[in-house]
Amino acid sequence: MNMKQAMTPPATPSDDAGAPGAGPRQTARLAAIGVAAAGIFAGHAQAQQAAPGAAAGGAQPVTPAPQPDSVMNLPAIEVTGTATVLPHDVPQSVLAVSQQEISEQAVSSMQDVLRNVPGITINAGEGGAHGDSVNLRGISVPDSFFLDGLRDIGLYQRDTFDKEAVEVLLGPSSVLFGRGSTAGVINQVTKQATLTPMESASLEIGTAGTERATADVDFAIGDDAAARINLMGQRFGVADRDDVLNKSYGVAPTLAFGINAPTTLTLSYLHQSEDDIPDYGIPFIDGSPAHVNRRSYYGLVNYDRTKNDVDVGTVSLEHRFNDHVSLIDSVRYGHYDYTYLLSAPHLDDDFTEPPPPGTPLADIVIYRDQPSSAGTEEELVDRTDLTTRFETAGVSHTLITGIELSREISDITKYINGIDVIPPTPLLNPVAYYFPPTALDVDTLPHTHGNDVSFSAMDSMRLSAQWDLDAGLRWDRFNSYYSEATTGSAYSRDDTELSPRAAVVFKPDAWQSYYASFGSSYNPAIEYLTLAPSSASLSPEKDYTTEVGMKLDFLDHALTVTGAAFDTLLANARLADPDDPTVQQQPFDQRVLGLEVGASGYITNQFEVLASYTHLDDRISASTDPLAEGKRVPNIPNDSASLWLTWEPGRTWKVGGGAIYMGQRYADTYNTAGVPSYFVLNAMLSCRVNPHFDLQLNLNNIADKLYYKGIYYTEVDENHAVPGPGRTLLLTARVHF
Repeated sequence: MNMKQAMTPPATPSDDAGAPGAGPRQTARLAAIGVAAAGIFAGHAQAQQAAPGAAAGGAQPVTPAPQPDSVMNLPAIEVTGTATVLPHDVPQSVLAVSQQEISEQAVSSMQDVLRNVPGITINAGEGGAHGDSVNLRGISVPDSFFLDGLRDIGLYQRDTFDKEAVEVLLGPSSVLFGRGSTAGVINQVTKQATLTPMESASLEIGTAGTERATADVDFAIGDDAAARINLMGQRFGVADRDDVLNKSYGVAPTLAFGINAPTTLTLSYLHQSEDDIPDYGIPFIDGSPAHVNRRSYYGLVNYDRTKNDVDVGTVSLEHRFNDHVSLIDSVRYGHYDYTYLLSAPHLDDDFTEPPPPGTPLADIVIYRDQPSSAGTEEELVDRTDLTTRFETAGVSHTLITGIELSREISDITKYINGIDVIPPTPLLNPVAYYFPPTALDVDTLPHTHGNDVSFSAMDSMRLSAQWDLDAGLRWDRFNSYYSEATTGSAYSRDDTELSPRAAVVFKPDAWQSYYASFGSSYNPAIEYLTLAPSSASLSPEKDYTTEVGMKLDFLDHALTVTGAAFDTLLANARLADPDDPTVQQQPFDQRVLGLEVGASGYITNQFEVLASYTHLDDRISASTDPLAEGKRVPNIPNDSASLWLTWEPGRTWKVGGGAIYMGQRYADTYNTAGVPSYFVLNAMLSCRVNPHFDLQLNLNNIADKLYYKGIYYTEVDENHAVPGPGRTLLLTARVHF
């Protein structure tokens, strides 16, 4: 169930690609890969991987763009199960960041990849939460990450080392993906084993002690079977945030049997481990981030840690009975261990009051809020999709029927907050140590589990060469249970929801299409595996979206321009409770009016562009608090845009550059605090030294702009904004065979 769209011209294979055997040249290649792999685990360095057909580990060979008179086939997008349709047939906005853009921009984290998608904003450490938490189209989507079409529930920092692309499906998507996809989904497409042998590795060094290494090896193990393994290790800081440190490594093997045969079996596994000193940023003072040195760190480096161990195994079996009927069944087990020890800035403790407005910065002290926890999350999911193609009364149908069964479990140990024990530190000169570190005394032991049973059907009907009609419906029954051992409390809830979708597509010719759609999605209170006394009775979030859009091709299909306008009403929206951010409140309804415009492809034979712009009018339309009605929703800009442009004059050099813009954002529901807009410039220069070796230089945040990538705000005393990295220089060397 992945949505795959290749947006780059085919790569030129290396001069010996695909040659099997184990001669001296092959041995030399494997030795080079082995050296790089050893470096990954010995030195926590890093490497980057390549897309199929890419010659380098993450590097794209310098391949001329298609000539104007060349023939280009429209790439396919696999939207669910085994159904495949063309981009112009999809009545929804789909934005893809390919492995080429990931490599060119030298980004390794999911959050950095998603900055290419306007309308996405990052949430910053709410209630001790960690990992990737984002807003999509102005709506929080805490559990909308998918890995090859199956849910990826863990709260960890996702890495790109084993990813072919990152795809964002915008708009309500519950009919395809189930609960939680109220504003869309983020699907990670992993690298799969192929019959074309390939070995690549990369080393990266840079600002703030950056060291990263990756390796990617793909080899055939028979006429129709292959294996592939991706490796990653890294250690890096953050420019101008001296106390922040990130260390992680990853292993991702995959096996495929029956490639290009009627029956294909795929086995894949991901292990990723991280051990970081986190960044909980700078507190708000008088409605904006405090005007302090951007290097100021208010955590405790001898206590603060975020540790994650992620293990995800997937088995997928696909069988094509004939040209009209196919079946795919995928089973996944995921196990996510984590420890979050953190000290976030706080303007008071339980015995003091926050400083009044106008207090001189030199007189302000900062307390350390420690909502620390450790725990385990597990998921077991089985999804089966049957795709049938047939005709009735002159109408062609592609009918996808699906069954999904899942169980998710969360066991958490929450520790007593040390905010009243740790002495405060001066705002202007924070001390990042406290001895002895806060004892890990147990406060509560919440347990949560959820069981989901769903049935879905989606029919794509081709009424004529110009007109398509889509209609779909998904039924979910979600049972959730919460208990807490220290108090003996327990709660349960059952939710049954229908998620419909309907759309019409008009295609005058192969160059253009126009669509209109309506859909709804839902998000139960236990989403994020959080259910507690104040949220046990909450109804699910429910959204209703009406959307119109267009997709136009230019320059012989080399350049695609898209546009969409939408109106979303979200009922029962939730925010974190100020007294306990891990508990959800239900304070308001939300309405989002939006416009999206994008362009991707080749402007000329040498210039390639990826650009997009989003405008959101995101308001609280109804609330139990009349002072919040009509206000803008927190952490959502009115305008955001991204641009990435590359120039490739020949086969040796490639020059790239881009910009990311994000408008002003409010931090609270009363719109009294916020962060300013920002504009960040990035640049890239790469050189293909020879057919097997590339060098690439990236300079990010060229102007050393101070900006805030994530914000968190519950009340005037509990809040923070996380600065983005300062000017960062990265040098990457890639070897590929």
